[in-house]
Amino acid sequence: MVTTTTDPVFLLFFALVALVALACLVYGVRELQFANHVLRSRPDSVLETTQGGPVELRGTATPAGGTLRSPFTDTPCLAYEYEVEEEYSTKNGTSWRTIDSGDRYVPFRLEDGSGSVLIEPPGASFRLTAEDRVTVKGGTTPPAEIQRFIDATEDVDCQNTSVDLRVFELRTGSDRRFTERRLDVDEEVHVLGTARYDTTISRGTGEVNAAVGIDEAALSDSRWVRIRHRLFGYPFVISDRSERSLGLRAALVGGSAVVGGLLLVAFAALFFA
Repeated sequence: MVTTTTDPVFLLFFALVALVALACLVYGVRELQFANHVLRSRPDSVLETTQGGPVELRGTATPAGGTLRSPFTDTPCLAYEYEVEEEYSTKNGTSWRTIDSGDRYVPFRLEDGSGSVLIEPPGASFRLTAEDRVTVKGGTTPPAEIQRFIDATEDVDCQNTSVDLRVFELRTGSDRRFTERRLDVDEEVHVLGTARYDTTISRGTGEVNAAVGIDEAALSDSRWVRIRHRLFGYPFVISDRSERSLGLRAALVGGSAVVGGLLLVAFAALFFA
């Protein structure tokens, strides 16, 4: 198809396609690099974190102080992500859309046998497995934990509604899915981040004078430093997956993004040829 390249509409459309393709390619390459690193490298020892710089650790997650209670199952944990989905009708049947999501976390310690180091989660990319999913049918009473969550969350209303038709009661609420992903206490955890030496952190036997968190470049006042870190910097990832599962999933996601980006490039090349 031949188009006039000076047409503003087509130029805008081309620019949007190019930006989406570029974003897919950059994201995909980053994920593939992450996958290659995780699958090929071996975790560092906690003792090495006192030297500072990028580290990859694997061990047991233990409380550094307090713990959290997960929103839907009231399970003690160190971090959680949640998602609330609502079922809706489409031309081809039904589908689900996210109406609320979020996360919470507390500092925790990672123990690997050689010692323990403080993990400071702010800024981390959590890659947690889905621990529990609760489906609540519209027009029914949700479990107590979920009802407490609904009462405390402005964006999620109760769907326990119905219409009395005298002969029978018609349920009118929408079906909802409540999913939580958790880092449980004493669960195996894999962390990639930036270590810093800190003598004020160690308080007990086996605790090293270091903490692992996000790289300072990600918090720089300079926008270009932040962008450069996002594109080329060392990641900060907290996951309860095995090394193999974490690496292979990143490879799958990254490969899919790269393929999607290349397909968009090919589409744009054909469309504007």
